[in-house]
Amino acid sequence: MMDNVVRNLRVLWRAESIIADIRLRQAITRSGLRGVAALLGAFAFVMGNMALFFALEPSWGPIWAAAAIGGLNLLLAVVLLVTAERTKPEREMELALEVHNIALQALEADALVVQQQLIDLKEEVRGVRQAIVGFVRHPIDSVLPGMLVPLAGAVIKGLKKHEERNG
Repeated sequence: MMDNVVRNLRVLWRAESIIADIRLRQAITRSGLRGVAALLGAFAFVMGNMALFFALEPSWGPIWAAAAIGGLNLLLAVVLLVTAERTKPEREMELALEVHNIALQALEADALVVQQQLIDLKEEVRGVRQAIVGFVRHPIDSVLPGMLVPLAGAVIKGLKKHEERNG
């Protein structure tokens, strides 16, 4: 019984560590993509500001070049943010969660068995306690029912022998 509990605890621990590893990798990937998107967004903001600055200048060249680069960086940042949000856990995560749930169910079943065994043990101890208390309080009453039949048989035999001698 305890082997099953230990095995299930090990499986549960392994499933938890796999789940944590997968979640960590996913968080790192999302964070990296978000970081790049934030960097590109900041660069787009700087380029947009530069474009606004150059828009005030009378010539078209530097203005539209800075605006085009700023717009492209902003578009790339949006694409990266959407990609980061749509990143789903791999098949490993589903499998790890399934193993995790199976291990929890097995532990719950083992716990119910152990609980029932403890209840049975408690009832058995209670019965032994009552028997001991009964014997200590009334030792003759406890022994008498078991000795009544042999004692009655001995008395009857003694009476028969007594009648045969007197008879």
